[in-house]
Amino acid sequence: MSTIMQKLDAVKGTVPHYWPIGAFIHHNPLKGFEHLHFKEGVAKAQSIFGGNVYMQPSYYLNLYKEGKINSDLLEANLKEILKSDGLQEHYDLAKKCLTEVNPKWNSLRSTADLNEHEIDEDLLAYLDEKFFYHNKEKWIEKLTKHMTLYEINDILFEHDNKEMIEKDIIEYITRFLDEQLTTITMPNRELGMFETFKLYENFDYAKDSESFVNEALQKLKVKNVEQYLLAHILKLHGWAGFIKYRSEDPDYFSQQEYPSSLMDYMAIRLYFELAYLQHRQINNFELLDSFVKKNSACVILKILQAKGDLPGKYIDAIQEHQDYEQILENYVQDELKLDAKQVHLSSAQLNNKKIALTELAKIMETLRSEEGYIWLKSLEDSYIHAFIDEMKLTETVDGQRPLASATFCLDVRSELMRRSLESRGNYVTYGAGGFLGFPIAFVEFDKAHEQFLCPAVVKPGNIIFELPKEAHEEYSSKKIMNKTTKKVLSDLKNNPYTPYIMVEAIGWIFGINLFGKTFSPRKTNKFLSGFKAQKPKTTYTLDKLSEQEIEMYVNKIHKYVIVEALKNSASQEYAAEEIQDIRDHLVFEKELSLDIPKELLEKLRTKYKITRKDYEYQKNKLKMVGFTLEEKVQYLYSFLMMIGQVDNFAEFVILCGHQSVSDNNPFESALDCGACGGSSSLPNNRALCMIANSQDVREAIAKKGIVIPDDVKFMPALHVTSTDEIKFYDTDVLTQEELQKFKKVMADFEEASKIARQERITQLPYTNTQEDIMVKSMDWSEPRPEWGLAGNMGVFAGPRNSIKHMAFQNRLFMHSYDASLDNENADILTKIFNGPLIVGEWINLEHYFSTVDNTVYGAGSKVYHNIVAKVGVFNGNYGDLKIGLPTQSVMLEGKAYHEPVRLLTYMEAPLEAVGKAVENSVAKEFILNEWIRPVIIDKKAKKVYSYESGDFKVIKEF
Repeated sequence: MSTIMQKLDAVKGTVPHYWPIGAFIHHNPLKGFEHLHFKEGVAKAQSIFGGNVYMQPSYYLNLYKEGKINSDLLEANLKEILKSDGLQEHYDLAKKCLTEVNPKWNSLRSTADLNEHEIDEDLLAYLDEKFFYHNKEKWIEKLTKHMTLYEINDILFEHDNKEMIEKDIIEYITRFLDEQLTTITMPNRELGMFETFKLYENFDYAKDSESFVNEALQKLKVKNVEQYLLAHILKLHGWAGFIKYRSEDPDYFSQQEYPSSLMDYMAIRLYFELAYLQHRQINNFELLDSFVKKNSACVILKILQAKGDLPGKYIDAIQEHQDYEQILENYVQDELKLDAKQVHLSSAQLNNKKIALTELAKIMETLRSEEGYIWLKSLEDSYIHAFIDEMKLTETVDGQRPLASATFCLDVRSELMRRSLESRGNYVTYGAGGFLGFPIAFVEFDKAHEQFLCPAVVKPGNIIFELPKEAHEEYSSKKIMNKTTKKVLSDLKNNPYTPYIMVEAIGWIFGINLFGKTFSPRKTNKFLSGFKAQKPKTTYTLDKLSEQEIEMYVNKIHKYVIVEALKNSASQEYAAEEIQDIRDHLVFEKELSLDIPKELLEKLRTKYKITRKDYEYQKNKLKMVGFTLEEKVQYLYSFLMMIGQVDNFAEFVILCGHQSVSDNNPFESALDCGACGGSSSLPNNRALCMIANSQDVREAIAKKGIVIPDDVKFMPALHVTSTDEIKFYDTDVLTQEELQKFKKVMADFEEASKIARQERITQLPYTNTQEDIMVKSMDWSEPRPEWGLAGNMGVFAGPRNSIKHMAFQNRLFMHSYDASLDNENADILTKIFNGPLIVGEWINLEHYFSTVDNTVYGAGSKVYHNIVAKVGVFNGNYGDLKIGLPTQSVMLEGKAYHEPVRLLTYMEAPLEAVGKAVENSVAKEFILNEWIRPVIIDKKAKKVYSYESGDFKVIKEF
């Protein structure tokens, strides 16, 4: 690996992970910092990205006053921090600082009456040394750490290079990375991002992007290459994150077709930087260093002004051409006095008469750097202690056979539905990852592409096709009509020559949706549903194909492609036997008995890929279709063991997938499933039910110790999270007698849905009735169809009976787990760590950072969003891709609705088993570095442990 590639690799981890918005996956935007302890990681990220990493002190203070933050726990955490810094003797003063002075620290920095009181000289000297106001070289280094040469040029010489450079870059990459949003696409993209760019700019350069980056950095005379590459990445880190994602995913179709890389992106950025700086006075860093040495005061003042940190009177002095050195000295003296004044006023408010002001400044500086973590940990500790005080130590297990059991996704939105259903009578519920530990590549009926229905960290090894099992002529005719209409509308919207005629020509079609779904969504939805194609009853391909079937299907695929290709290229028609001969010649090199142009054969080989290689590829893909009996049994066995459902089976075992329903919402896929690319988990649930209902699987799984009685039926269902409706599928497998019993179950589910909706009315703004909830999912003017995963705060892995009596208001992920069924290596718990826990951390921390600073880590308001290239959103006409969640997902009327805490991870298991699971898990790094808060409930030892500062600490004994 070349030096320049190594340096780019060293900084690319800083880039936030980014998945396309259509396949949205929640992510920790600071994943690149998980090798550090949480407190160190967020501090480092703040030094790079800026912004906030904790809520403001006033936010926590309000929670403290409300009683949400326990005073004793706050005291313990404050003492711990003071002890580590050797300041434990100052606890009383520190507590007062934390609760009375720090929340209004900024208001103490007022220029009014600046010279009213005498300032302590020792304090001034300390502050001057601490903040290096008189060390100009160090000051300039700090001010320009993450700035590019063109940015510094703009500031010093009043140019607008940055605006033009970023606009040029965004214009090119949005067109290159476009995923069929526009009808007029950029040509030659198959050459790759940098090669296409050379054609785009008519740039004659024979080498690759890596060579160009190396040469460009040399021309700019960059000293710290890693830091400069990072500076460029940070300018548009959302786009950089998407390019990184594409380039590192070998299965991403657009990347295969149109290759891109961070090195290509860096070459494009540096190309524009060199082009715009070509005729500038300072076009490399050696010239800049020389200029800075001669004009350091001027440089500092102009950078401060550009950053918005220079008060007006100094800006006026610059415009009046006063002496820069004197202006800077005046500024420094005033800043020192303001710093000192804050300490003086704080000392007075604290009624401090014992501690020298210099020492007080040190104490307060420590507290300000630590206060966010102290408050956060105290809030988390308060929730942890309340949880373990309320949960049950001993389990009471009802031996009565349930009428039905229901497994929901561990998604926090299932908690309320589970509670509501259990209140209806003889029902038990379980929680698991929505894909049930059953990863599949799913090809939906009437779709040509496969969906990976599993978390992003898993790659499925089996393909399932959905096939109709009844006639579907009406569906086909409506589908064709809808596709044609959709294609016409899409072309018209994206074609630049049609805006003037579009409204007059077809505006009425859009009017139905635009006005109807805004002013009368319920009626409009009902009207339009009559035109929607209704899918016929379907089944799945769950069995493996034979070798003969695979050969037959590959042959059919190739012949179909050849026929289609010859329609467009050949001047004559070919018989079926001749098509077969052409195919066998291209794939098996058999002698060709007919005369066909060589150019046409070559086109079939290259453009249409009728080759031996493709033959082997298609065969291998078809070998993935379905499951062997052993695979079916193992997936079902693993699922049942994972959730602890191994005996006392209910008559109806319901596996409930989930999805959200919302219209006109770019972030819809974030509401569907934040782990599985916005896909519904219904197919996973349907398929596993079909497997569990087959006799050969039941006979085989009985040999592994799980006996499923003959009268048990596995039934798939779907939980629509935006309306809390439950829809049941495949009820035709039931006998008439079973169906009558099942109607009672469906009725209870319907009542449970009403109970859940009634509780959610109190949480959703501007919602007074259950009908309001139903309408929100289809209203085009509704920015918040549901709260989604907002409010998530923890995960519980253990038996339901331990917490069944507790209500969590949809704030906990709940995964069923029975430690007594796990083996000595804690393999089941390790699987929970490797899947659900990783996903839970991603979801939790994206909500956390989108709340603490939505500008830096979120997506801003949906009102200003523009969808770009079908991969994301930005604000206005152009800009960086937004990496997090919109304000509507985490804020309510300007205040935080989501309460940002780390994922409080409660595991009911022996401490030893948890230790083994952590050691074996790919989540080990972020567990041990406390990006989540592990809490272990060891009922055998009658102790509760919290993992803190590298060790397990007993926080309660039963």
